[in-house]
Amino acid sequence: MTLETISKISRNGHLTIPIKIRRLLHLKDGDVVRIGVKENQIVVLPGEIIDKGQAYIFTEKNQKKIKQAEKDFRKGDYSSYDSVADLRKDVVESD
Repeated sequence: MTLETISKISRNGHLTIPIKIRRLLHLKDGDVVRIGVKENQIVVLPGEIIDKGQAYIFTEKNQKKIKQAEKDFRKGDYSSYDSVADLRKDVVESD
C-alpha cells in the first residue's frame, strides 16, 4: 500500500507524522523511530532502544549463531544432558 501525505518541517526541525501514517504503522506517542537517508530520501522506521548490557545479543555475529542454532534444533541436531555437570563437561571439552 502506498500512502502519501504532506507535512511541514517546523522550528527546530520538528516534523509531524500524519495520523494516517502513524495508524498504518501502529506508531504511538513516545515510540522510538530510526531516521536515515537512502537514495536521497528520508526514511523513518520503527525502532527500539536496546539495553547496553544486552547489545551483544544483537550483533550480526551472534544473530547468525542464533539462526544456525534454531535451524539445528528444528532438524533435531542438539544434545540433552542428565545433569549440569555433564553439560559443563561437554562445554569445556568443545572449547
